Amino acid sequence: MRADLFCELMLTGVPASCDGDMFAHITAQIQVTVPALTLAGGETGGPALLAGHGAIDQAFARRLAGLAPGWDGVFSDPYSGEVLAVDRYRPSAQIKRYLAARDERCRAPGCTRPVHRCDCDHTVAAVDGGPTCAENLGHVCRRHHTGKHHTAWRVRQLGHGVIEWIGPTGRRYADRPPAVVRFVPLADDGPPPF
Repeated sequence: MRADLFCELMLTGVPASCDGDMFAHITAQIQVTVPALTLAGGETGGPALLAGHGAIDQAFARRLAGLAPGWDGVFSDPYSGEVLAVDRYRPSAQIKRYLAARDERCRAPGCTRPVHRCDCDHTVAAVDGGPTCAENLGHVCRRHHTGKHHTAWRVRQLGHGVIEWIGPTGRRYADRPPAVVRFVPLADDGPPPF
């Protein structure tokens, strides 16, 4: 039985005798440790390490990092190797749900594009050391996302979801997240429905 299963896996990728859905939940995870200087293209950054194997070619490690759909940044003490912090470029599902509830729309002042048509953007770019957390993320439509990166506009977060946009002239525009509680006026034709 095991030999038949092995042969089917090798020849077709999915055994015919099994339900194909059972393989949909199997995922691979590769752990490669690459020093930041090595990842940036420097040859003096140190070796890249494949967990369970050992050192691998630095160019191959950079290629793996570039093709990865997501990766975690692990910050460690350069002397002891102790892990100090872990960060991820793409926000988790929990952070995405929180931000969608908080933002509801593009966070550029006056823009009403709904959150499902916006990008989840790092206020301080990840390449500049900005963490992937709710205090550094906000939804912006593609137009304002591009403008933020390619014009003189600057953006910063003030806390509690307030995002400040600073124009090229230095004028500041604070965008507060929409209120969670909204009061709707009742019609004058009777008592409340409760």
